[in-house]
Amino acid sequence: MNDGWPVERGAASFESGFDSALAPWRSEGAPVSILYSGGVDSGLLAWELRHRRGTRLFTIGRGSSSDLEAGERSSATIGLPWSGYAVPRDVLELVDARIASETEGLPGVLRSVFVCLAVAIERAPEGELLCGQGADELFLGYAHYAGLDPARAAARADQDLDRLLTADWPRTVRIASLFGRRIHAPWLSPEFVSAARAVSLDERLPGTSPKRYWRSFARRRGLPEEIAGRPKRALQYGTGLDPWIRRGTGARS
Repeated sequence: MNDGWPVERGAASFESGFDSALAPWRSEGAPVSILYSGGVDSGLLAWELRHRRGTRLFTIGRGSSSDLEAGERSSATIGLPWSGYAVPRDVLELVDARIASETEGLPGVLRSVFVCLAVAIERAPEGELLCGQGADELFLGYAHYAGLDPARAAARADQDLDRLLTADWPRTVRIASLFGRRIHAPWLSPEFVSAARAVSLDERLPGTSPKRYWRSFARRRGLPEEIAGRPKRALQYGTGLDPWIRRGTGARS
């Protein structure tokens, strides 16, 4: 395995899929808000769209959460306008109740993710919303891939992507519609999914770090190291909201 960017025919194909995923968002148009954590997935979106007028970054969190701090700090590096929202407990409770029909019966961890997403969607500045969903499934970014042999990792990645495409992402879109918003995930565009899955599994295995291939690609595109190399923290933990959601907002699991 190689921690550097591979010099192979597949690299050109991957870049083509990447460019296709971003093409609809590069042209000038309505305002766009990127749901931004300061990590590589949303960071690469921000970096690639930094010259597009009307693009801004938006981060939520509890007090001085790691996502709020990283979002504000790295937005200056990217050069896009940024706003953060320190989530009050009463707002979290209202949003939690409003999306109850979508989260009823979900495991606690997954429910926590959707409540955080819903707050970000509801409070984001006007315009279309973009997010970095899909990269963890395509580039094996979750902790549960660590230590798996290639066959088991491939099977788990297929399961994770199928769940995202058939259940979790449609639920995200429905939640956005509850608030009158539209959300898009460029890393889930068919062209990008196909290009990412064409990258050999050996290159996509975690190796020395999660999403090794993806981070290497982001660095090659010029994404600053403080963003490309930022360790992954799940949304509910990076925002610091998970304890409130689990214990203090009428948890249903």
